[in-house]
Amino acid sequence: MVTFMGDVLISKGAEAHIYLTKFFDMKAIKKVRVKKLYRVPSIDMAIRKMRTRREAKLLSQVKKIGVPAPVIYDLILSEYTIIMEYVKGKLLKDLLISHSLSPIEEKEYFKRIGEFIGRMHSSDIIHGDLTTSNIIITPSGKIVFIDFGLGEFTSSIEDKGVELRVFYTALCSTHPDRADDLFEAFLDGYEHSYDLARKVISKFSEISLRGRYVAKRREKRKFMSP
Repeated sequence: MVTFMGDVLISKGAEAHIYLTKFFDMKAIKKVRVKKLYRVPSIDMAIRKMRTRREAKLLSQVKKIGVPAPVIYDLILSEYTIIMEYVKGKLLKDLLISHSLSPIEEKEYFKRIGEFIGRMHSSDIIHGDLTTSNIIITPSGKIVFIDFGLGEFTSSIEDKGVELRVFYTALCSTHPDRADDLFEAFLDGYEHSYDLARKVISKFSEISLRGRYVAKRREKRKFMSP
């Protein structure tokens, strides 16, 4: 693995390890996709290379359409590694949990997030893991999206509806007291920036109903089990 002087492991995920590093004189983030022992080695290497390349392409593309994301400094496909900009700031999740933002600020941020996601969906890009843990608010108040490791290029209304459902479910899980208000602000921005927003929101509602139906069926089976 390519290593740099002073690499510090800061996070271990299912797909990748994240290091704080230096790129020339700049503080940077190094993301390295790790091998999966349960996969055939040749297939594992192909998957990691494909996902590394795709994530780099997604990061480059979202910046082209005006969505804030880390700048890529280097791509080392042979090591399944992306070196990217270190973004100074706080996770939106932490700001919401600590009540560091006023209700007006929260809604304004979520409206802007909705606008950015609408812009991405207009370009047939989905983030893939849209949660408040993958959004940084910089000291100047700028929104920055991180971790496009599960992102995709897709024109599917279903996939975009799932993205909204994932985001709403995450809000309900981590910020249940104001999930509906924040999501409403998000949808306001989303509709403003995406011509097909209504179709996606309709699909989101359909997916949500499906989920509730499955949950009820499970509960019913549990209740009827001897």
